[in-house]
Amino acid sequence: MGADLFDRGYLLIANQKDALALRAQAADGNDEPCHNRSCQAIYMDLGATRWEARPNSIGQAWFYRSYEQRSISMDRLLLWEAVPVSPPSAIFAQLPKELFHKYQYFNIPAGTDYSDASHPVRLLKSIAQAADFVAFKLDIDNYAAENSILSSLSSDAAAAALVDEFFLEYHVNFQPMVQLGWAGTVDEKKKLADAFKLFHSLRKLGWRAHSWV
Repeated sequence: MGADLFDRGYLLIANQKDALALRAQAADGNDEPCHNRSCQAIYMDLGATRWEARPNSIGQAWFYRSYEQRSISMDRLLLWEAVPVSPPSAIFAQLPKELFHKYQYFNIPAGTDYSDASHPVRLLKSIAQAADFVAFKLDIDNYAAENSILSSLSSDAAAAALVDEFFLEYHVNFQPMVQLGWAGTVDEKKKLADAFKLFHSLRKLGWRAHSWV
């Protein structure tokens, strides 16, 4: 039998033990590691599509459930999707009602102008604390925008220190993936070797950085 190219079983996602270890490290002996509130688990998704996605795609629910299965319950979800959803009520049609209070969906492109207060990295810095668990997914099928956002995130020491787990669909010029759907969205200057170099550099930041398809 052939391998399923969309099988995500290879991903070693963080579990509660990992999250608690990260929290203890960030707390550095402080009995109150998060100021003025309980520590949280935060999921940010740039390229969020829907709660339940079409076949051979992954929606927000996959991430939420995968973390739940590992005893990490997300306290807050911030999501961006550039493709207009019509009617807007469809955004929430599949969302379990008990999660409404956790859910913020922006049906607009994720901004790349860091001077704008709505830039995702600026929002992350405004809501997250060092001892929170933060998972950040970047998959907007626009390599120029992705590179800009990733640069803002990884080059800002304060922002980078907030990220614990990171998912990126890095559209390099790799023919098998170009033939499967990346055509017209790849950075022609980047090859598979560049992807390995990038993820190695992100892991050196302390992120659990995953290549995402």
